[in-house]
Amino acid sequence: MDIKKLFDAEPKSPLYVAINRVLVKNDPNLMSMMKQASSKMCLATALTPGFSGFDLLKQRGACPMGMRWGASTDMGEGLSHIWIDQVTYWDSWESHENFHETFEDVVVDTCARCGDVMLDGPEEPVYRIVHSDMPKLVSFNQWSKKQAQGLGDKYAVDSGSTVTVMAEHIVRPGKEAEFEAGEIETLSKLKETNGMIGFQILKRIGFSCLGSGHATVESLMEDMKDSSGSKLKRAAEVWEGYTIPPQYLVMVEWESLCTAQGGMPHVNVKPELLFIHGPKVLDNCIRMPSVRIVDSMFREQTNREILNGLK
Repeated sequence: MDIKKLFDAEPKSPLYVAINRVLVKNDPNLMSMMKQASSKMCLATALTPGFSGFDLLKQRGACPMGMRWGASTDMGEGLSHIWIDQVTYWDSWESHENFHETFEDVVVDTCARCGDVMLDGPEEPVYRIVHSDMPKLVSFNQWSKKQAQGLGDKYAVDSGSTVTVMAEHIVRPGKEAEFEAGEIETLSKLKETNGMIGFQILKRIGFSCLGSGHATVESLMEDMKDSSGSKLKRAAEVWEGYTIPPQYLVMVEWESLCTAQGGMPHVNVKPELLFIHGPKVLDNCIRMPSVRIVDSMFREQTNREILNGLK
């Protein structure tokens, strides 16, 4: 099977998403530590052509779906380690890779500062946006003005306590179109549920080698001898991380943890949704989805402006 041909055949997307993930100690000082460690990297990211927004997400719990009854949506006190997802949006996957080639020394330094709290990672899958219905979050006063201008559907009131449900799906090869259509239909109808803000569906198209902290041994040795001009080189190309079977990440945003707890299960218990979600989504998965719930630590919403035609 020619993986490169499958990668090249992927439809183009207005934006691509890279999610740098690390599993870290659930430290009460985590937010302060992340700000200190990542401030320089955030600036470097923003300076890279093609950068189009970000969201820094902290795991809060896991949804007890698929008979995982030991899970809870709010496990902040009980988890010894949590996942941190640094989500960045780009006008192309090449722009993201250019960031690593240009500022890899900044990335390495940031990871080194966090090394004593890390259990696993970094790992950085790269995604294509299949579908996005994510309004920009604004204050109530701002939303009222946008509503008067007829733009209310492109904005939503920021409750100050939003959470995101992140569901990872592994899909049967050849069933991608049916899965995508079923998920879009399900979540579009779920938007009628109290507290749901929006959703996006991402398909994994590869893996960033440098973003996952991996470079060729030769380039590492050159960098150790003289870091003034040497550059770390990736050991593999993004397209080599293209997955068979296909992998998707579905992100559903809610006004609060309470509305997410009460609303997300509707996909499996509300008949109108179940008879779409069951045969078109779950029946096309190789395993039950893994579902986490996360808080946003801070975000920059240029990506939502672009996807909503506001820029």
